[in-house]
Amino acid sequence: MVSIPEYYEGKNILLTGATGFLGKVLLEKLLRSCPRVNSVYVLVRQKAGQTPQERVEEILSSKLFDRLRDENPDFREKIIAINSELTQPKLALSEEDKEIIIDSTNVIFHCAATVRFNENLRDAVQLNVIATRQLILLAQQMKNLEVFMHVSTAYAYCNRKHIDEVVYPPPVDPKKLIDSL
Repeated sequence: MVSIPEYYEGKNILLTGATGFLGKVLLEKLLRSCPRVNSVYVLVRQKAGQTPQERVEEILSSKLFDRLRDENPDFREKIIAINSELTQPKLALSEEDKEIIIDSTNVIFHCAATVRFNENLRDAVQLNVIATRQLILLAQQMKNLEVFMHVSTAYAYCNRKHIDEVVYPPPVDPKKLIDSL
């Protein structure tokens, strides 16, 4: 059996939600535990006057990354910030970035979501449903994709005592939900 670091050796990862709690922890853990990962494409939007690269740099400068900075000072070279807005058509990717992602991504970690329980339904559906669908459509074009990992909340199926690793039928038809907004 292949170990986790062996599996990720030479792989190109696409990560959404890197500015969120779980995404930044995953980014740090992946880079620290799998030092031979080739690259991590981080989809990040511009926000509050900061470019995607500035936002990623702010995360990488945080205390969370202290150990990684000590153990592997060159880890930043593996991180590629890509300007993207998940709520926009085609994720607002440039053609150049889209081609790079399609040609080289092996693993997707989709951690981006709104977890505000009082979020406007339209906004929640836009990010949690429509953006996920757009990312899946992009993934279907990827030439070397091996894994698409979608991260959800602990409350997705809170009415079940046991949750299997299967795709459960949605309680509402997603297309009807989207059309109703």
